[in-house]
Amino acid sequence: MLAFLAPGSPATLAFLFACLLLVLVFEFSNGVHDTANAVATVIYTHSLKPVPAVVWSGLMNFLGVILGGIAVAFALVELIPPDVLSPPDGGVAVGMLAALFITALAWNVGTWLLGLPNSSSHSLIGALIGIAVENSWCTGAGSATALTGTRSGACWPHC
Repeated sequence: MLAFLAPGSPATLAFLFACLLLVLVFEFSNGVHDTANAVATVIYTHSLKPVPAVVWSGLMNFLGVILGGIAVAFALVELIPPDVLSPPDGGVAVGMLAALFITALAWNVGTWLLGLPNSSSHSLIGALIGIAVENSWCTGAGSATALTGTRSGACWPHC
């Protein structure tokens, strides 16, 4: 499907850069939602003014990642079946990962534009469920099988 992405080719490097940019944009939208959710109460109750509340939120989120680790990221990655990320034929499921982040980013930006509180982790989990359901339809396993994780094979890059 993505045969033009030969290792080390200019197209591969361009696609890698585009994926990196997509992840950075998603992380920016994640920060927008996390900060808005974190500071809403302290601003509403007048405990802090908006600028110090946002600065404190950013500082504490940064320290949380540095000191607390990346357990949430690992938990989300473990939701993706290994055979989907690296199929037996050696192909990479780039399409699945791109769809995952584009969908989660669209949901983040959409809820931000509507002023709705949102969790970026929940948007990623929703996108993962969508990918799992699509993969199960592709294999003919059914949606319930995808959500319980009992299927045996993956066909995402070959549908």
